[in-house]
Order: sequence, then structure tokens, then C-alpha cells
Amino acid sequence: MLKRENRLTLARLSNPRNISTPLFSLKIAKNDQSLNRFAFIVSKKIDKRAVVRNLLKRRLRSCIEEIFDNIQKGYDFVFYPKSLLIKAKKEDAAREIDKILRNEKLII
Repeated sequence: MLKRENRLTLARLSNPRNISTPLFSLKIAKNDQSLNRFAFIVSKKIDKRAVVRNLLKRRLRSCIEEIFDNIQKGYDFVFYPKSLLIKAKKEDAAREIDKILRNEKLII
């Protein structure tokens, strides 16, 4: 579980960079703090069942927790999972997140 200070409560970002993959969309914006904040937003369009929506959030959250210490500080991240993530493995999601953060030069 991410600490409360690392959770982004309102997903309002100023000038975010939008990145889209087959598994999820990601918005990244610089913040004025020395920590990273994360939000995971899953709409009912993905799946009506709360169990499935919560599963997707937990899956993405655990991927972030694995690389949390290696991410450059001072950014807000908002993840929007897509329906393909339901059938994908956690390793696939972790690989996509790692690839995106390396391309954006956010991995230390």
C-alpha cells in the first residue's frame, strides 16, 4: 500500500504529458513537492464489477511499489487502466510501466 502522502487525491494536473499503451493510459505532471504522488482511476466502462476494478488498481499499485524507490521525485502520476489489463499478467503491466518511465527518463 502506498503511503498517504504518496496518494494523489484529486486527479487535477496542470499541463500533463499523456502517454498511452495497450494496457493503460498515463498522465504525468511535475509537482512542486519533493515526493511522487499516484492515482489509479478505473471507470465502470472497463468493468461494472467493483471486484475487477479494485483488482486492476491493486495490480498497478503493486507494480509501482516494486520500483517506487527508483522513480525520480517531484511528479504526479495518474493511471487509467484499459480493458486489456484485465486479461494481462502483472508482469506485462510492470514491463510497460518500466518501459514508459525509462523513455521519459524518470527512472534513476
